[in-house]
Amino acid sequence: MARDPVWAHRRRRVERLRAEHPHAAELLAFYDDVLALQEPLHAKARRSGWREAVRAAGARAPALRLERLPARPRERDFPRFVRSVPASATEVLKVIASRLTAEPAAMSDLLTAVLDREPVDAVASRIDCDAAALEFFPRAFLQPVAEALSAPAHAGPGNGAVDTSPDSGSGSETARAACPCCGAAPVAAVLRDEPEIKGRRTLLCSLCQSEWAFPRTRCPACGEERAEKRPHHVSESWPHIRLEECGSCRTYVKAIDLREVGLAVPVVDELASVELDLWAGEQGLSKLQTNLLGM
Repeated sequence: MARDPVWAHRRRRVERLRAEHPHAAELLAFYDDVLALQEPLHAKARRSGWREAVRAAGARAPALRLERLPARPRERDFPRFVRSVPASATEVLKVIASRLTAEPAAMSDLLTAVLDREPVDAVASRIDCDAAALEFFPRAFLQPVAEALSAPAHAGPGNGAVDTSPDSGSGSETARAACPCCGAAPVAAVLRDEPEIKGRRTLLCSLCQSEWAFPRTRCPACGEERAEKRPHHVSESWPHIRLEECGSCRTYVKAIDLREVGLAVPVVDELASVELDLWAGEQGLSKLQTNLLGM
């Protein structure tokens, strides 16, 4: 099977960051194994007829209704994905995978809960595990599926499809902090120069990897725009990533500045820069949306 250039680009970025940031090497090795599982699932979803089943009628957002995902991926592909947990996974994830495999009903209920945007606490209680760790499996499974179904084209290697519908901010930025494509929360912001807009800010979806324009001065969690309430922080180890703080709601989001490092892959760099999350936690800040690894 020919390699998808988007996924190959992500994996090359993982390899480079493993060399540049040895302290994150173990985490990135696991993420690389996850990408290896996600890539064929993404290809399968693109070839499938699932898109017609999940597309919302009309032009109202979100465009994808993932709760309508057909039975085949729910009943066959998700269990196969869980059973394929890589050797590089933590013991916690391996134990959870084993317990889910032993209880197919719990596995089905887990995926349904996430698709319906409901808490997974009940399933976590049934199999006696941490709810945050449990969410890894449906999120890791649904990310490549949602990305494949979100749009036929991508903005560039390693980046999600940029929503260019009038409602999403092509020419005028929207105030919507939820992804207009799948409805999920953003995991990061991205800064880049465009022909007509310098330093344009988009938000990166935590699920389907779509991007949509969002006012650069506005907090995506509470809408705060006062400059004195919106400081940002940059570390020497990650000079192209700024941590955008909101002093009103005490949340933060990381912004990957592609003007500083054009080879950065937002979804990879956000996940790799774990020390920024640790620092933010020490300051009493909460992340707007955790990434795939729960950070």
